[in-house]
Amino acid sequence: MRMPPIGFGCSPFRPGGRRVDLEGAVRSAVTTGYHLFDLAELYGNERTVGRALRLAPRSDLFLVGKAWRTSFRPAALRRACEDSLLRLGIEAFDLYLLHAPEAWKHSGPLGEPEEAGWKEFERRAVPRDAQGEIELDPVPLAETWEAMRDLAQRGLTEGVGVSNFGLEHLDALGPERPAVNQIAHSPYKPNGDVVDCCRQWGIGLMAHSPLSAAGLLAEPVLAELAGRHQCTPAQVVLRWNLARGLVPLPSSSDPVHLAENLRAVDGELDPAALAAGDSLAARAVDSPR
Repeated sequence: MRMPPIGFGCSPFRPGGRRVDLEGAVRSAVTTGYHLFDLAELYGNERTVGRALRLAPRSDLFLVGKAWRTSFRPAALRRACEDSLLRLGIEAFDLYLLHAPEAWKHSGPLGEPEEAGWKEFERRAVPRDAQGEIELDPVPLAETWEAMRDLAQRGLTEGVGVSNFGLEHLDALGPERPAVNQIAHSPYKPNGDVVDCCRQWGIGLMAHSPLSAAGLLAEPVLAELAGRHQCTPAQVVLRWNLARGLVPLPSSSDPVHLAENLRAVDGELDPAALAAGDSLAARAVDSPR
C-alpha cells in the first residue's frame, strides 16, 4: 500500500493524562502540507478533527482510522467504523486498523466525549468488573480479522491493517496478511523482531509516537547527529525511521515543529548516523505513551 512518507498523529493524549485540543494543530498541519492523518475511535476527537480536515480536498488526504479494543465483535466493529466515518464526514477510510490485539468487553458504542462526557467515554473505553479488573472478550482474532476484511469489501475502507501487533498476534490472523502494522518505533524502541517479520511478510509499517520516548530528544547522540546534518534532533529520529522503511506519525501543536517534522523527508542520514541511531536501543527508557 502506497502512503505519504510522513503523517500527523491525532492522539490528544499527553504524558500525565493530559489531553490537548488538536483542531487548530490539524488545521495547521493541513495548510503546512501534511496529507496523512492518523485517527482513532479512542481519541474521542473525530468530529473536531474532521472539521479541520475539510480545509483540504478529500482526494488530497490519506486518512487512517482505528477500531478500539471494545469493538472487536463483527457487528460492533462495523458500527464503530460507520460511526467514525459519520463523525469525520467522509465516505471511506484509506486504511482502517485494529488498535490493539486484545479484545475487551463491549459496553456500547464509544461515541464522543462531547456527547457523553469524558467520564462516561472512559467507562465505555475501559470496561472494568466489580473488582476493578479490565473485562476481556474472548472473541478470536481471526474472527475479528475476517470482519475487518468485510469492511473493505463493503467499501468502508480501501485497506485494512493492525496496530501494536506482535509476532504471535500477526500469526493468529491467518493467511491473509494485513496491509500495515502500526507500532511503537524509535531509536530507543526499534522492535526489531516485528519489523523484520513484517518486511518478510510484505506488511507495511507505520511508527506511532516516534518522538515520545522519555528523554529521546535530549539524547546527546542525537544532538551531535543533528549538528552534523544541520537539522533538529526530531528530524534525525524521523529520518532514521524513514531510512528503516517506516512511515513516522509525529504530532505537535507548534507550527514551527510541524513544518520541521514535515521537512524531515527532504534529507537523509549517512550510514554512520543510522548506525549511531541503532546503537541507542541499549539505552532504552520507557515511553510516556
